Amino acid sequence: MELNGNEPTTLRIRGMVCDRCVSAVRRNLEALGLAVLDARLGQVTVEAPLSPEQLGLVRSVLDAEGFSLLNDRKVTLLTDVKAYLHDLVRRGDLAERHGRLSNRLAGHFNVDYAALSALFSAAEGVTLEKYVISLRLDQVRERLVYTDQPLAEIAYQTGFSNVQHLSNQFKRETGLTPAYYRRVRREKERLQHAATPVA
Repeated sequence: MELNGNEPTTLRIRGMVCDRCVSAVRRNLEALGLAVLDARLGQVTVEAPLSPEQLGLVRSVLDAEGFSLLNDRKVTLLTDVKAYLHDLVRRGDLAERHGRLSNRLAGHFNVDYAALSALFSAAEGVTLEKYVISLRLDQVRERLVYTDQPLAEIAYQTGFSNVQHLSNQFKRETGLTPAYYRRVRREKERLQHAATPVA
């Protein structure tokens, strides 16, 4: 949390991992009468410094919603790294043409990647690489079920070198094939069409 005179205050918040989380936190802080200037994964900026009483109210509201304020610098770094990775995956910005992910993380956060990776593994109980693979595969699943994108395009946008690499990784981590998820999508569409009344 950054406090400085009459400058805006940035609150670092654990548990904000999706757009719905951002909306929920914004709504709750505005309900407390705080002017939210910016809300994004892992942080919210409010218009002015918070009194200890306001900070207590914010902490209570966030705790009730399953979020929490962060003060520890290492925890804040990890939260920022996760938010950055979620954003990259959501935007389909993992292609190698943007550079190796390890170099991008090191450059973006101005830290040694090996130290960051060790910190992440110790705190999260999973390697940074495994965490990224999990995020990428979640995005693949979502695109398979909710879009018509060809598998080659999905592979490219989620940072896999080719369709075979994606399929192998997908099968290894989930036990299922991408084709299975495409069938789920087709079945959902079939059921929706069957349930639509004929005029």
